[in-house]
Amino acid sequence: MVAVLVLVAAVRLRLSNFPLERDEGEYAYAGQLLLQGIPPYQLAYNMKFPGTYAAYAVMMAVFGETPAGIHFGVLCVTTLTAWMLYRFGRRLFDEATGAVAATTYAVLAASPQMFGLAGHATHFCALFATAGLCLLWPFGQHINWKRAAAGGLMFGLAVLMKQPAALLCLWGLALLVFDCRRQREIPLRIRLSPCVAFCLGVTLPFALTCLVLWRAGAFTQFWFWTITYAREYVSEVPWSWVPGLFFRCVSQIIEKAALLWLVAAAGLGLVCLNNRFRGVRRPLLGFAAVSFLATCPGFYFRTHYFLLTLPAVALGAGCAVHAAHQIWRQKTRSPGAVSWPVCIYWLILALTVFANREIWFQVTPVQAARIIYLESPFAESEVVSAFIRTNSPPDARVAVLGSEPQIYFLSQRRSATGYIYMYPLMEPQPFADRMQQDMIREIESARPEYVISVLVLTSWSSRPHSDTRLSDWWSHSYETNLTLVGAVAINPTNASHYFWGTDVTNCPMPPKPGMLIYRRKVSE
Repeated sequence: MVAVLVLVAAVRLRLSNFPLERDEGEYAYAGQLLLQGIPPYQLAYNMKFPGTYAAYAVMMAVFGETPAGIHFGVLCVTTLTAWMLYRFGRRLFDEATGAVAATTYAVLAASPQMFGLAGHATHFCALFATAGLCLLWPFGQHINWKRAAAGGLMFGLAVLMKQPAALLCLWGLALLVFDCRRQREIPLRIRLSPCVAFCLGVTLPFALTCLVLWRAGAFTQFWFWTITYAREYVSEVPWSWVPGLFFRCVSQIIEKAALLWLVAAAGLGLVCLNNRFRGVRRPLLGFAAVSFLATCPGFYFRTHYFLLTLPAVALGAGCAVHAAHQIWRQKTRSPGAVSWPVCIYWLILALTVFANREIWFQVTPVQAARIIYLESPFAESEVVSAFIRTNSPPDARVAVLGSEPQIYFLSQRRSATGYIYMYPLMEPQPFADRMQQDMIREIESARPEYVISVLVLTSWSSRPHSDTRLSDWWSHSYETNLTLVGAVAINPTNASHYFWGTDVTNCPMPPKPGMLIYRRKVSE
């Protein structure tokens, strides 16, 4: 187990300079603003709760405001989660169960197919969900109010990382209520105290967040983006799309780890059918079910959403190997005999590592980003950000017409608008036109020194009926106030081409996919 955890850590360290992708850019920029005393939702709008922003701020304060520092922090988070799963599996059955759970989680959490090398909110959500799981064990026994409160606090922090984790809170409360009803010999006041303490622990992080944001004057924006707009966001996907989105996502996830996922599925099946797991059947299956349901709000089924299911998947694999090992021992009747079920598991784990060898061991971080994210301009954002940082004063404002918030973080310049993503402006939702008007007004008021126009489809996700107010304003009005000083022609299969100054005329116009860098005219 230690060897596998060290191997995965070495992979993450080798790729620690992996270019920041969009979600990481959002978290890093919001965390950077937090370290500067700027509250969330004041200069960067998004529908996520601010827990991951705070986690990034802590990581960057400790390890540095760089991609390498962020990814080292993610390494610490995933390793700590794997260690907790080992401890939990060992207490659940035996040391082999814990070792299998820990290694399964560590390998799958670094899966390129699940975008696991990036610091997604679901990594942090899985950390706190696992901590809450450990605190609510042993199942079926009375838990004192202190442990229940601590478990509720962990699940409450998981919700701050990602709202769908609220389903895990309901699962934890259901466990406590079930135990409360079953243990009638204990006085009612004592039986109810864990339930009340758990609820208080769950609500405390959210209540404190609301209080802090209210004191900072950002509560109205917080409520609009995380509640009002989020409600519209999760109702956009037509029901007819759901099966196709789900199966496409699952096929991508299991592409290079099918056997490992099969072991986990077999383990959860055995929990259902094998009486050996009768005592833990209800809580384990419930944890797996709500972990899956937490990936479903909105039915977008993006692969990194399933990182939240990995603690349950890892425990399923542990249960499978434990059951197969016990059956093998009963048949051989020799405690010292080689356990072939355990050996087969390690072989499957080795095959999974081998299947990911190209990204994990062979290519550079930039090449790995290109393989995983295709034409998305994540490596190019580093070059563009360095140009802006070198050629502008520290107090200069920057506007990005595209969904590339990592540019704000990497350039160490504040955004001219709080709209760091274009997706809400392109969606068929009732606030889209108002958002576009707000963005235009904010950019015109801030008078940014640089404007970056991103010509990449995944940076916009425009629909046939998307509002064109923003694009009309840009092409017919605002672009005339700027001078084109740089261009990037993105090559999805090779190195991108950069053009600066007078060389811009040599760039094919418009470079698609690509980026255009504009500077405000001196007269402006």
